[in-house]
Amino acid sequence: MSTKYQMWITWNAEKQKIQLPVHPESISIKNGSNNDTVNVTGLGDIIIMQSRPALEFSFSSFFPAAKFPGIQVSSITKPLTLVKKINTWKESTTPVHFLCTAIGIDLYCTIETFNYEEVGGDPGTYQYDIALKEYREISTRQVTVNVSTNVASVKKKTTTRVNSTSTTKTYTVVKGDCLWNIAKKYYGTATMTLCKKIYNANKSVIDKHKGGWTMIWPGDVLTIPAA
Repeated sequence: MSTKYQMWITWNAEKQKIQLPVHPESISIKNGSNNDTVNVTGLGDIIIMQSRPALEFSFSSFFPAAKFPGIQVSSITKPLTLVKKINTWKESTTPVHFLCTAIGIDLYCTIETFNYEEVGGDPGTYQYDIALKEYREISTRQVTVNVSTNVASVKKKTTTRVNSTSTTKTYTVVKGDCLWNIAKKYYGTATMTLCKKIYNANKSVIDKHKGGWTMIWPGDVLTIPAA
């Protein structure tokens, strides 16, 4: 098992983590430019040098159902569990933390696309391709023009740290719902522990029905805590 080169995707301030079990053969990194040229009366063309656009990463690999030589993890997580977890992160409003040791990638990103399939001949193994885009907090900027060179530079006035903590969500119960399927919807999997977590965050709502900790009614507004 390699320890020098690792790839991780984490979520909710590192509370949930996936180490990619199989490294992709290659990673595509898109790094462009946002510089603009504008014409200003009396000055002519001015080049506005701006910060680079967000980096974009894409690669393909697979989640194996069984260990094999060259795998990067000590134990196998069920591939479908990993697929569901990434789907949950993609649908959230919280960026993931993408890390690739040895090549210096350590950024917060949004998951732009995540496609996957189970291929015949290897039951339980999921092949996937994923695209991520660098996430940045909004900051104000100031443009300064150097008249002698006709070059304008853009300077950040404020910077803020990325908040990678998942925000609390709410869900309105509909007919046919139960804590089990609500947990599966928001966490990608359902366990008694996760159902209890939802109950504990909503005791005042659920207990009023006096039907036990699993009793929920259509119209109930439940708080969904972070996993």
